[in-house]
Amino acid sequence: MPLGRAVHPLRHAVGAGRPAAPGRLVALALAAALAAVLTACSLPGRPSQPGTLTTVAGSGATGWLHGGYSGDAGPAAQARLNAPRSIAFSADGTLYIADTDNNRIRSVHLESGTINTVAGGGSEDWAQADSATAVALPEVTDLAVDPFGRVLYLASMLDNQVAAVDLHTGRIEILAGRLDGTAADTRDSVDSATTGLWWPSGIDVGPNGTLYIADSGNRRILAVSPDHLRYDGRLRPDSVRVIAGTGAETPSGSDGGNGGPATEATFGELGRITVARDGTVYVVDGRRRLRSIDPYRHTIHDAWTGRLPPTPDAMAVDPREGTLYVADAATHRAIGFVPGRQDPYVVAGTGDPGFSEDGTPAEEALLHAPGGIALSPSGDLYIADTHNQRVRRIPDIRALTPDPAH
Repeated sequence: MPLGRAVHPLRHAVGAGRPAAPGRLVALALAAALAAVLTACSLPGRPSQPGTLTTVAGSGATGWLHGGYSGDAGPAAQARLNAPRSIAFSADGTLYIADTDNNRIRSVHLESGTINTVAGGGSEDWAQADSATAVALPEVTDLAVDPFGRVLYLASMLDNQVAAVDLHTGRIEILAGRLDGTAADTRDSVDSATTGLWWPSGIDVGPNGTLYIADSGNRRILAVSPDHLRYDGRLRPDSVRVIAGTGAETPSGSDGGNGGPATEATFGELGRITVARDGTVYVVDGRRRLRSIDPYRHTIHDAWTGRLPPTPDAMAVDPREGTLYVADAATHRAIGFVPGRQDPYVVAGTGDPGFSEDGTPAEEALLHAPGGIALSPSGDLYIADTHNQRVRRIPDIRALTPDPAH
C-alpha cells in the first residue's frame, strides 16, 4: 500500500485539518515513520528499482544447522527460512516456497506480505494424513501449482512420490508413487506408472492443468490428466500416460531420437522440467542438454544444446515472451535464454557465493547457491537464494531482456 494511503487515516486520528499543536505534530511524524517501517517490512511486492534485488521472504537469520523456522501469520521478510529451494506461483499471485530444511511449504500473500505454512509441520506420515499441515513432510524436490489455483503439487525424489494438496480444503493425497515410498522400476510396464515412480526429479503443470512428471529413474516423462482432480484418491489408469521415453538409456553417440516421436526417445538422467504457455515441455536430459517436446506433433528435439549449466537446479519459462530462466546453484547465478538469441545472458549473480543487500543491481549481486526460480503473473522474477535463507525479487524482468539480435 502506498505510504500516503497508510498515513491518511492516521492523520485524521490525530486531528489533521486543524491547527497543529506540537503534540499532534510529533504524533503525525511518529505515525508516518511507523507507516513507512510497516510498509518496508510487510510488502514484498512494493515497487523497487528495475534490475535490483529485493528480499521477499526470509530474514537471513541462522539458527539450528544453517537456518531456522519462525514467522507464520507475520511479515514474510521477517520470517526465518531454512534452505528455501523450489518456488512456484498460483494464478492469483500467491508465492509458494519449499522451506526445505524446515520440512514445510510456506505461502506468501504478496499484497499483504504475510507468510503461512500450508503443508508440513505435523507428525503424521503424508501417505496417511488428511490435512497437509498435520504431515511430517519429507524433503520436497519440486513444486507446481495448477493454473486454476486449486491444487499444489509436491515432488519428493527421496520418497519416490508426488503428492497433491487441495488449496481450498487443505487435504493432501499421494497422487503417484508407492505409499511406502519405495522406488518402482516401471520401464517395462506402462500400466504400473500409476502406482510406481523412481526418483521423480521435476514436476510442472501445463496451461490446461495437465501435470507432467520427470520420472528420472525410469527415464520417462508422464502426463497426468486434469480429470484426476475429482479427488477420489489414487490415480485411475486412464488418467496417466507416458508422453516421452522408452525407458531405455540413450546409447553412446546417439541423439536420443531427436526429430522423431517422443514416445520412442531415449534419455540419460532426467532433471528439472517446465512447461511453456503453448504446451511445449522442456526437460533437462543428462549433462548440459535441454530437450523439448512438441505438444502438437508429439516429437522431441534439442533446445539450446550445450549452453545449459551442467545441472540446472530450477527452470521457468516466461509465458509471454518465451525466455527460459535457469537457477544454477553451482555457479551462484540465474541465467536467461532468449528465443532467437544464440548466447545466454546473466540475470543475477557474479559467480561468487555471498550476500548482497537489497537495492544491489542483480548482475552485480552475490547469491549463494540459488535453488529455485519462478516468474510472477505480473512479470517479476523471483529467486530462491537458498544458502542466504531468503527469496529475492527482480522487478519487471522483461524490461531487462536483451534484444535477440544481439
